[in-house]
Amino acid sequence: MIIGEVIRLKEPQLQFSVGKHNLAIDPRFGLSEYGPLDGNTGRRAFSSVGIGLIAKEDEVNRVLKLLNDLNKNLKPKKGGSKVRYKGFEDIYGIATDIPEIGDDKVISIRNYEFNEIIGKEGAFKNIISLYGSKIQQYVDNNRQDIGVLVLQMPKILEKYFKYNYDDLRAHIKALCVKKRIYTQILTESSLQAQASDPCDNMWNLSLGLYVKAGGVPWKLESGEENACFIGIAFGIKKSSEGQDILVGLAEIFDVFGESVTIRVVEEEFESEVGYHLSREKAKTLIETAIKGYESEKQEKPKRVIIHKTTDFNEDEKQGVEAALQNIPYDLVHIQLNTSLRLIPERDFPPNRGAFWDLETEGGKGILYTTGYVESFRTYPGAATASPIEINRNYGETELKKIAEQILGLTKMNWNTTALMNKEPVTIEYARKVIDVLKTGLKAEGFLKDFRYYI
Repeated sequence: MIIGEVIRLKEPQLQFSVGKHNLAIDPRFGLSEYGPLDGNTGRRAFSSVGIGLIAKEDEVNRVLKLLNDLNKNLKPKKGGSKVRYKGFEDIYGIATDIPEIGDDKVISIRNYEFNEIIGKEGAFKNIISLYGSKIQQYVDNNRQDIGVLVLQMPKILEKYFKYNYDDLRAHIKALCVKKRIYTQILTESSLQAQASDPCDNMWNLSLGLYVKAGGVPWKLESGEENACFIGIAFGIKKSSEGQDILVGLAEIFDVFGESVTIRVVEEEFESEVGYHLSREKAKTLIETAIKGYESEKQEKPKRVIIHKTTDFNEDEKQGVEAALQNIPYDLVHIQLNTSLRLIPERDFPPNRGAFWDLETEGGKGILYTTGYVESFRTYPGAATASPIEINRNYGETELKKIAEQILGLTKMNWNTTALMNKEPVTIEYARKVIDVLKTGLKAEGFLKDFRYYI
């Protein structure tokens, strides 16, 4: 027996130009048919996408071949998206500047440099140091034209990707953030994907490079006027004295799902409290978030919706209330793993957008952000479709509307052209930034452009 109501939410539309035309639900179809939003609206501030490369010396040619495939016309495989990849310039209306061997923009890591450190004591730290020296060499060679730096992490590094709770990718991203370099990291799986499904691979790689060059590919068609979305994430890092520090991060998005700015607070971590901020720190974080929104948008938000993957405790609720004062707001706890499920009457999982309102007093529902897609006539996901749980910890907005907002924000991840993502961008981006901050990156002088971290 089902308690509550199960409804199907409409698939959100993406906008690729001004007005109510040039809309699409599929990012690939929209880019292929209309081109990117900034190219259509005159917002684009760059004339080409410059690319640099750091790669293992005997794999430089392989990576350059992959980059040159950006200009190919590639047919999609059967199943999933049916949109052909027409080549970078045809899709985005702008050229790529791909380097060649011998250019200052190509930096090789010698095989012996890897061999001297792999499998030996201090390897993790020495790998970071090696990449740091190569990144500095790249900067020294290209001070006037940094571009987007493609960093290859070869297969021999795979056992260090997650090492003693440390994230090698995050450490290398942090090195580049300190140098103000936008980066695209390539692993062996990225290169192998080019052989198995080059069309899919090029769609995602091309978008990543375009966005990191400063591109704005699309936005959500509509939403509540002057609404502000905030995604909160937490992480623990060590101070220089070895103290545990709780890092609280808020990334702010406008009504169209575009990232506006990022704010960070830190405080001494008390393990018995868990991943929660004190009243004062919660107040500070939300106050600075709203100031950042006002600074960028030149207006106050009329409503604030805050997403978090842990519940809001009383201290945090009081801090948010003190920060927002007369601005209406909703506190939404998004639980990415839930035991609740809908059982379909067919072989495919429930439809993406299936929403089960449990009609509880506080507001609780189950939303399938992945699932069967009728326009594709299949489930295009890799893993089993599972829903997210939505808990309204505070606020008066109808739960269905909150679910619609979350479903829309799952389409605003500018690092993939996939039709569906499980997490809303408020949560996904905040987690990526936190991963980099946990490496020890200082909150002071912190770069507030999300493009550095994805």
